[in-house]
Amino acid sequence: MISRRKFLVTSGAIASAGLINSMENIQAVVQPKTVNFQGRMKVALIGTGSRGCNMWGRDLVRNYSEQLEFVGLCDSNPGRLESGKNHIGTSCPTFTDFEQMMRETKPDLLIVCTVDNNHHEFIAKGMEMGSNVLTEKPMTIDEQKIQTILDAEKKTGKHCRITFNYRYSPHRVKIWELLRAG
Repeated sequence: MISRRKFLVTSGAIASAGLINSMENIQAVVQPKTVNFQGRMKVALIGTGSRGCNMWGRDLVRNYSEQLEFVGLCDSNPGRLESGKNHIGTSCPTFTDFEQMMRETKPDLLIVCTVDNNHHEFIAKGMEMGSNVLTEKPMTIDEQKIQTILDAEKKTGKHCRITFNYRYSPHRVKIWELLRAG
């Protein structure tokens, strides 16, 4: 008798091999987008929980401080906001009012790390207020909220990108490299 785990591992390996073989003539094409910033990119973050602070804030400050600067942090919880600012290691202003942060800081990029059911509000409003948006997964939770985001993109010409850190695991990166190499 085969265990469920063995079945899943074996069938996954077979499916992956078939996928790679059937895609041998497909090459991923990377189209560079040029964005010209005078100085550093201005970044604002809403949601100073663990994702906002650990996966974005702190690492961006540590690794990309020559390319970007945080111009604002926003959260509905003032205590978490102050703690997040200290954890990230930035001296930017903090806000509990999202629209005030957007008006006063005018970020080039807004990072949305709030609870899933209100991502759409901040994404759409962020684009309407002049920023491109990077959001944690999921982009939102239902088709009406996705339509709100799509309508905002179309209306403003701004873009929303969704992050999904699991796609960067070693074996997924290797598949991407193989596809790009042809």
